[in-house]
Amino acid sequence: MKTNPSVKLVPKGLQIPEVSLLADKDMLKAYQDRIRTKYNSKRARESLNIFREGGVVQGSNSFANVELASLRLALPSQVLHASELNPDFFERRYEDLGLVLRTNGDPFRENDYNARNLHEQLEKRGFKPSPDEPVMISLRGLILERDENSYYGLIHRITDESQIVQAPELSRKNNGMRFSRTDERGIPIFDNKGERTFYAGQSGLVRFILYRKLDLNSGWNRYLSDSDAYGRVAVIENFSSEKNRLMKSYLEELKEERDKQVAKLDIKYNKAVALMKG
Repeated sequence: MKTNPSVKLVPKGLQIPEVSLLADKDMLKAYQDRIRTKYNSKRARESLNIFREGGVVQGSNSFANVELASLRLALPSQVLHASELNPDFFERRYEDLGLVLRTNGDPFRENDYNARNLHEQLEKRGFKPSPDEPVMISLRGLILERDENSYYGLIHRITDESQIVQAPELSRKNNGMRFSRTDERGIPIFDNKGERTFYAGQSGLVRFILYRKLDLNSGWNRYLSDSDAYGRVAVIENFSSEKNRLMKSYLEELKEERDKQVAKLDIKYNKAVALMKG
């Protein structure tokens, strides 16, 4: 698998995974041959046949990325942490990271069937998405199935390799909030002084995208199959058990940092309540 120059995730001098943008033309040719024989649905082919060559693989959407390289895709947290370490590497393009589901069904007709199907899958796994507590599903680990009931001719199937995160931070009330960092889950840590913006929808099923100015979008891009030449497929190297251990340690540090920030907010809130009562 060929990739372009990569971003190393190196906390405290420790070399762990490298996030790269896919640049393998041979892999792309095999992909195009595969979808011609595997999918006889015109809608499915249109949803999948989006990639172009241009030094790197150009294009990205929530279906084609999964069909191309599901288990090689970088997790949202890995791409977002890499974007903090090297912003210039990710600016002026976009990367699909996952899907966000907020309700059982979608008022946007084209996504309604897919939203209901994913909601049913999540409920079976113990998750119940809501506008106050949306669910983010990584593209990594998903698989595709043909389904003519879908506008796209395809549905996503969750597997045990998929990362599922239920987070109130992804609710509509945080639309427009600023952030500079994300936590160990790839969820924004909001900060009024942050230089990046989080965008959130109110309902239905949307893409979870790192956009050109390093903003994080989970609301405006309604079509799950849209793609343009600015899109890139973010992948990560397979790495050793030792690197896995280092990554786990790093993510635990991020979680501790998030817990400290939450505790500080709780203290401020309790003080405010005490003053009001006083």
